[in-house]
Amino acid sequence: MNIAIIGAGNGGKNIIKTVSETKSINIVLVVDKNLEAPGILLSKKLGINYSQSIDDISNYNIDLIIEATGSETIANLLTNKYSNKCKIIDSTGALLIMTLVEKNIDTFEKLNNQISVINNTSNIVKDELKEILYSTDNIYNISDILLDSTKASIKYIEETDTIIQYVNKIANQTKILGINATIEAARAGQYGKGFSVVANEVQKLANNSEEFAKEINEILMKITQEIKKINEEVCKLKDFSKIQIDSSNKVNVAVDQLITETTI
Repeated sequence: MNIAIIGAGNGGKNIIKTVSETKSINIVLVVDKNLEAPGILLSKKLGINYSQSIDDISNYNIDLIIEATGSETIANLLTNKYSNKCKIIDSTGALLIMTLVEKNIDTFEKLNNQISVINNTSNIVKDELKEILYSTDNIYNISDILLDSTKASIKYIEETDTIIQYVNKIANQTKILGINATIEAARAGQYGKGFSVVANEVQKLANNSEEFAKEINEILMKITQEIKKINEEVCKLKDFSKIQIDSSNKVNVAVDQLITETTI
């Protein structure tokens, strides 16, 4: 449909703006005596033909004329000249169109503002998600390091346990030597009294070493149990971190989709 718009004030400008976005309607001419009128300036920008005279309408194949001036004189002139060639919407109908168009534009602007807010919010959420992902990745990596450290600690404790077993073995052998020395000192009688004192001290040392070795072993066992608990908690932390990473990635995809769908 080819249309001509007579009157390029703010109302006419709004009609031009809305109609120009409709593919099935083609604005072939905009008429206004004021070549600086808002609608004329918009027509220049959009590449729409414009004129100062309604007589130029006859140069085009027009299906519909929208009279947006509100002037009865111009309305009568249009009716006399072109009513037998095309349809004419008078100022009353044009006012209705302009009212609907203005309402449409207001709604569109509000929608644009809301979309802009959604986009800005989505971008903020996206940036925050990147920070969360970065932090979660670090936690995940730290969990791996902690797991490796706990495994190494358990290995060192196992090696220490071997040393303690060796100390126990030495303590037992020392204890046997002390007992044998005591027996030999008793056989020596009066001459073995000094040696008997040394033998007793050796036995005490052996007993003390054995007790200390047991205490150290118990402490190491407790440390091992605590490390195992830490290991279990680190494994849980790692699982939670993976869940967070997966969830953050899903939210990130959803935000990207939202930004794409709301971008005009």
